[in-house]
Amino acid sequence: AWIDQIWSLALGVVAVLLFSVNLGGVALRDWDEGTVAQVAREISQGESGALSWLYPTIWGVPYLNKPMLVHWLIALAYQVFGESEFSARLPGMLLTALSVPLLYGVGRELFLRRTPAVFAALVYLTFLPVVRHGRLAMLDGAILCFFLLLIYCLLRTRRDLRWGLGVGIAFALLCLTKGIVALPLAAIALLFIALDTPRLLRSGYVWV
Repeated sequence: AWIDQIWSLALGVVAVLLFSVNLGGVALRDWDEGTVAQVAREISQGESGALSWLYPTIWGVPYLNKPMLVHWLIALAYQVFGESEFSARLPGMLLTALSVPLLYGVGRELFLRRTPAVFAALVYLTFLPVVRHGRLAMLDGAILCFFLLLIYCLLRTRRDLRWGLGVGIAFALLCLTKGIVALPLAAIALLFIALDTPRLLRSGYVWV
């Protein structure tokens, strides 16, 4: 309904405004933010040559600790906005802000009334761990966003099997963000399917 589109847009705009306040006003936090930002910096500057986007380094040493999706996004932000605390935190902030209307969408799929979805999104929007860690140059905001995207697509799949493709895309994004963490999150989704809508386990869209 059009009212849901207005709520989603309003929640997304408010989330961006709230999460962007003084985004670059504080130095990067050791040790997580510093590591992610430095890897993205070396990707952006091509420290290891033309293949630095595929073979990232940190201080010239191969970086094999985490998948590269968030680092790629930060490197792109560096190239557009220059190297700063603001550009390092911008991708994570935007993904965290996107997770707010996604949570509203999940609430609309679960509850008959709109009120629980609105209040759930507002509580999430002002929840201190989300506001704090979602603004940092870390992986937390991306994981929240992609997992909520997975759940939202999964719930929509019950009415339209084509949304099963979105489930797979969200799972792939989780894998590209933090690797093995995607497996227990996918297990939660599969358990939900098995208990709630077992017929989805036979859907070609879901498995594709």
